[in-house]
Amino acid sequence: MSSPRTPECRALTIHSDLLAALIFLAFGVVAITIGYGYGFGSLGALGSGAMPMLVGAGLCITGVAQLLQTAAARRTGQQFVSAFPTRELRPLLLILVALLAFGLLIDRLGLLPALAALVGISWFADTGGRKREMLAVLVCVVALIVAIFQFGLGIPFRLVTWRF
Repeated sequence: MSSPRTPECRALTIHSDLLAALIFLAFGVVAITIGYGYGFGSLGALGSGAMPMLVGAGLCITGVAQLLQTAAARRTGQQFVSAFPTRELRPLLLILVALLAFGLLIDRLGLLPALAALVGISWFADTGGRKREMLAVLVCVVALIVAIFQFGLGIPFRLVTWRF
């Protein structure tokens, strides 16, 4: 763990406590904004926007409390844990890229190519994986997804399509 007083620590990393506070605040503000558009109603007859606004307010209160706790800990000289240690950036970025690739490919190419991209890209997040294991995981994931969604739930989808 590094000291929060070193300049390179403040410039290059975001601490997990601060990140948690910012996430609470961001989701809280979004929930309040969306809920406001639906209308709060009154205490006797709550509107459809009451629940998102109340949950958003709770998230904002939690975020502010986390910010105050982080500021108090910083003043006492407490050491903070980085939210994204350098050794964990590569896996994090690869998983995010895999999810993005899946989202972009599922509608244009179908389920099989999107799942292949998801499993293939995310497989490289772990440095010890072998290609045979990746293929086995891909076959198992495809079989499980098809069994659950197409046969179990009856949701029709295209395994392979070509839409650009």
